[in-house]
Amino acid sequence: MIIVRQSYKNSYDKMKRILIIAAVLCMTVSASAQNTLGSILGSLTGSGNNAGGDLITSITDLISGKAGLTADKIAGTWNYTGSAITFKSSTNALSNLAGTAATAAIEKKLDQYLAKVGISKGLFGFTFNTDGTMYVKYGSKTFNGTWTLDADKSIVNMKVKNLINMKGYVAVKGDNMEMEFDVSTMMKLIKSVCSVYNKGTLQTINDLLNQYDQMYAGFKLVK
Repeated sequence: MIIVRQSYKNSYDKMKRILIIAAVLCMTVSASAQNTLGSILGSLTGSGNNAGGDLITSITDLISGKAGLTADKIAGTWNYTGSAITFKSSTNALSNLAGTAATAAIEKKLDQYLAKVGISKGLFGFTFNTDGTMYVKYGSKTFNGTWTLDADKSIVNMKVKNLINMKGYVAVKGDNMEMEFDVSTMMKLIKSVCSVYNKGTLQTINDLLNQYDQMYAGFKLVK
């Protein structure tokens, strides 16, 4: 009986030592992982600026009217150069990475998918006329409509024939523009402008845009 008890005690002590070692290892790995994550986030938030210089890309800046938007800044023909992504909420983990490697990676994927449905350089764009008329170019097609500016919120309201009514947040810096929509509007615009499309590609775009909370998506445009 003494031998059995001693054997049990030895086994218990051995198991206790194993558990302690495992706990220490877990804490070490956890701390290491946190340090690595911190380093990654730090390098991302400190890396890269927008190609448009001080072109405003924060939706909170756009809707506050800090863009100083006027109708004459919008008037003209704007051609698509790529997709634009912004995160609305300052509490969203990715929102602090706007314009860095994080959003650039999403934009790169979105560029590829948009190209598959005919939205690419030279094939897509907007023209805003000073008389309040406008049109959307998609390949050889044009969709005519009207537009108005809500300068206080940096919003362009667009009513375009055969397309959905659109409310786009717009920032302009010189010959560069970013126009962004909430994700549902962006998807409706893509579906309505593309008369022929691959449903699988549209589903992929939808999945990508809905993968993140508080995200706005749209287009980078140049005169």
